[in-house]
Parts: sequence; structure tokens; C-alpha cells
Amino acid sequence: MKENKNITEEEIDLRELFQIVWNKKVFIIFFTLCITIISAFYIYSKTPIFEVKSHVELGYINKEIIEDINSLEQKLKVVFSIEDVKSEANSFEKGVVTSIKQVKGVKNFLEIKTEAFTNEVAIVKNKEVLEFIQDLSVEKIKEYKTSLDNSISDTKREIDFIQNVNVKDIKSQINIIKEQEIKDIDRQIDILKTQNIKNIDREINLLKSQEVPTLKKHINFLSKTHIKSLENKIEYYSKNLQKYISETNKINQYIEKLDNTSSMIASVQILNYQNLITNAQNEIKDLELEIEVIKNETIPKLEFDLENITTIKIKDLEDKKKNILNVDIKNLENKKINISNELIRKLEDKINVEFQTKIYQLNEKMDIQNFKKSEQNLANTKLVGEYLVNNFPVKPKKSLVIVVSFLTGFIVSIFLVFLLNFINNPRKES
Repeated sequence: MKENKNITEEEIDLRELFQIVWNKKVFIIFFTLCITIISAFYIYSKTPIFEVKSHVELGYINKEIIEDINSLEQKLKVVFSIEDVKSEANSFEKGVVTSIKQVKGVKNFLEIKTEAFTNEVAIVKNKEVLEFIQDLSVEKIKEYKTSLDNSISDTKREIDFIQNVNVKDIKSQINIIKEQEIKDIDRQIDILKTQNIKNIDREINLLKSQEVPTLKKHINFLSKTHIKSLENKIEYYSKNLQKYISETNKINQYIEKLDNTSSMIASVQILNYQNLITNAQNEIKDLELEIEVIKNETIPKLEFDLENITTIKIKDLEDKKKNILNVDIKNLENKKINISNELIRKLEDKINVEFQTKIYQLNEKMDIQNFKKSEQNLANTKLVGEYLVNNFPVKPKKSLVIVVSFLTGFIVSIFLVFLLNFINNPRKES
């Protein structure tokens, strides 16, 4: 019974409420229309605000972002007062920055939103933000480009130095080798052939034609003529010695039979003969000694000299000649070939291989440096695409405001109806 009673009371209350609203429908309609009209008048009296949106790619050097995107975002928000865009009454006349944020999923893109009374002013403000970001990076980019330009200039100077100094020096060395060293070797070979060998031939010929015959004649003279002459002298002195001895003996045999005067004369004769005997003996000894010296010293020495000339000295000269022909001249010719084939070839290889490789590497380095200056590797912050312009104002949103005003006026009017009804007809306690 109580539940039925409660349901009945609730139904009565709803009917009463609906009745109250219905009774005041004119007030509700009038109040709602007034609120809606006032809102519409206010909205249509406001100057429309247009929004421009852009996406910018942050500047980079060597594919590295110049400015850290998080710190840059915070800096821009402070500089352009994004947190307090309504601080100035006429701010929308000059344009305001309403939003700067990172593009999700892209680490080097920023989304910039600006608002103003016209799209043109909003675009100008948007450009101002872009230029501000560019100004932050321009000095770093300029410094980097200057460094690259200096490096490129150094590389060009290095290439010019190789081409105009090193290559010329090597070519000059090659010419000096061809004109001086090779000619000097040819002169040395010519000297060996025309002077040294001729001198050796002349010396050999002199030994064979003069010294050897002279030694032979001298040996022959000593062995056959001079010794014979000395032996004849010995024989002569020996005969005289025998004669002097014989005469001395004869005088000695008769000296005792002679008187004193004759004896004295005989003694003088004996003395003379003894002197002659002594002289003859001395001469014989000297001649025998001379013969012995000639046989044992002079002739062997001459024969040794002859043997030395024929078997050693001439052979040494012939060996020296062969050595000049087979070694010295050949070494010089090999040196000449080596200079032509090795030294000059190495120098030419240095020009054609080493220097060309170095120049190629430097050109490649310069290409890399030029590439680093290109937009693919170096760029300031730039607009991506076009400015996104909306031909319809973003503020105020008239239709939405009117609808909201209508609903608000309607709800507030109902609330006022119930409030006034409650004040005028307070509920009695049952």
C-alpha cells in the first residue's frame, strides 16, 4: 500500500512540475529568446578572428638538429607569450601566437598556430615566428659554412700545390736525371773505354816492347858478356899472379949469393912483386866477388823482375782491363739502365699514380665538403608546404554560441520558474 502511495505521489509531483512549466511557458520562451538574442547580438558585434597554421622543419647541420626541439619549444612559448595571449587588448590586430608544439611522430617538426583579425596579419605573425627561429640558427650555419669554405680553399690550395709544385719538381728531377746523370754515366763509360783501357794497353805494350827486352838483354849481357869479361880479367890477373910468384921465387933462390948492394936491389924487387901479387890477389877476389854477386843477386833479381812483369804485372794489367770491360763498364751500363727503368719509372709512377691518387682523394674530399654545404646536409629552419589558411573565422563560433545560449537560457528560465514557484508556494508539511 505504501509503495502504491509513493508511486501515486511521484506521478502527482511530475504532473505538478510539468503544469508549473506549462503555465510559465510564455516566460520561459521570452526569457530564452532574450538570452539567445542578446548572445547573438554580442557575438555578431565581435570582430572575427582567423587562424593560420604552418609546419616548419627545424634547421640541421650534418643531419643533426641545430636547436634542441624541446628547449626551442619552451623558448618560443616564453618569447611569444603563448601562455598569456590576451594580455593586450589589441593583440589580435597585430596577431598572436596561440600554439607552438611538436608534431607527433616527427622529432624535427613544429606546428605553429597564429590568430588575428585577418588571415594576412596571422600569416605575417606566423612568418615572424619562422624568422625568429631562423635567426637563432643563422650564426651557427654561417660559422659552419665559413669553416667548410676555408677547408675547401685549403683543399684547392693543396691540389694546386701538388700540380704546380710537386709534379713540376718531379719532372725537373726526371729531366736532370736524363740530362746530367745519364750523360755523366756515358762520359764515365767513354773515359774508361778511351782513356783507362788505352793507358792499360799502352802500359802492357811498353812492358812487353821495352822493359821485358831490356831486362832480357841485361840478363844476357851479364850472363854471357860481363861475366865472361870478368873471368877473362881473373884469368889475366891469375897469369900475372903466377908470373909474379915465379919471379919472386927466382929472386929468393939467388938472393943469398948476391952481394949486399945486389941483395938490397933484389929485396926491393921482391917487395915490388909482393905488392903486385897482393894487388893481383885482391883484384881476383874482387872480380870473383863481383861474378858471385852478378850470378847470385843481380841476375836472379833481374830474372825475378822479368818474371814479375811477364807473369804478374802484365797479367794484373790484363785483369784490370778485363775488369774495366766486364765489371766497371757493365756496372755503369746497368746503372744507366737502372736509372732509366727504375728511378725514372718510379718518379713517373709518383706523378701518374701517387699524385693522381692524392688529387683524386682531395677532389673527393672537396665533393664531400661541397655536399655538406648542400641543402641535403645543411639547411636553416624552413616552412614545409604552404600556410594553412581558413577562410572562415575560428572565433567566435557563432552557431555554437547561439545554440549554447539558447540551451542555457532555456535551462535557466526553467530554473527561475521553479525557484519563483518555490518562493511563492512553499511546501507544507503533511
